[in-house]
Amino acid sequence: MSHHNLVSAARLSRRDLLAGAAMGLSCLLPHAAQAQNVNRIIVRFPAGGPADFMGRLLSEKLKDELGRTVMVDNRPGAGTRLAAEALRNAPADGATVLLAPVDPMFIGPAIYANMRFNPATDFKPITDVTGVQFGLAVSAASPVRTLAQFVQAAKANPDQGSIGITTVGSLLHFLAMDFVAVSRSGATLVPYRGGAPMVTELLGGQVSAGMDATTTLTEYHRAGKLRVLAVAGDKRADGLPDVPTFAEAGYPTLVASSRYVLYAHANTAPATIAQWNQAMRKVLALPDVREKLGRVGYDLLPGASTEEVVRYTDALAARWLPVIKASGYKGD
Repeated sequence: MSHHNLVSAARLSRRDLLAGAAMGLSCLLPHAAQAQNVNRIIVRFPAGGPADFMGRLLSEKLKDELGRTVMVDNRPGAGTRLAAEALRNAPADGATVLLAPVDPMFIGPAIYANMRFNPATDFKPITDVTGVQFGLAVSAASPVRTLAQFVQAAKANPDQGSIGITTVGSLLHFLAMDFVAVSRSGATLVPYRGGAPMVTELLGGQVSAGMDATTTLTEYHRAGKLRVLAVAGDKRADGLPDVPTFAEAGYPTLVASSRYVLYAHANTAPATIAQWNQAMRKVLALPDVREKLGRVGYDLLPGASTEEVVRYTDALAARWLPVIKASGYKGD
């Protein structure tokens, strides 16, 4: 979303962003540095957004748990494909891992003809890390206060029914398509290259509503600049307890959320994956980590086994692949 890279960082505190940059400077090493005491977390988003903030926060804490330097390697672009290819081409020694949303791992093969890797066989999930919800928001200046009012306004006046979306070809995109179809609102989807331009035009009134990850929307909602009308998870978002779900707002089939997962090369030794898993669970339980990830807008998770992540991914794919295939959408 990009569905998670986006600029909720605009409302991350200056202190947090400076701390994240400091972590990055302390962790960054040349890509060629693959010494035994150096680990690398590939992050599929550019520096400065919430996913990068999460990666750098985790890398700093993992350094203590693993007893090794952990650097962040930003590989944005191509809907996770560049980042995933970097892991696919890395040695299967467990020194390199990938932090990425789970949904591109099953959506990619369904919409791209030029995949140079197979997520199901080339990677092995170590653990899930955070939950990511999606929300529909309007500007605080909008008279629309509920999802029902937005649908009514869109039906009455097509000019009031534009929805900005980020990362075309993502779960967010297909959720938005499903919402337009189920609501029969006639709303028009307007693609943006990231959350920053979408939020800017939403605040400026150039688009009626915006749909993105809650990591983009949460701080704007708290600050009274945007009004999140609904979130698409099976429960309310941890950071937006005042916002109903789509199901609560009358759309029980519109349930979609994702998770960030830490992936290893499929040929990584089980003992190495277990070491990463144990270290990540300890880090995710740290109070300051939970507080910072929650403030950015992530749902908090305790970590999971490889098998649990596979079951979660399979269930999400079973729900959404029929929708994706029925749409006929194909990526570039």
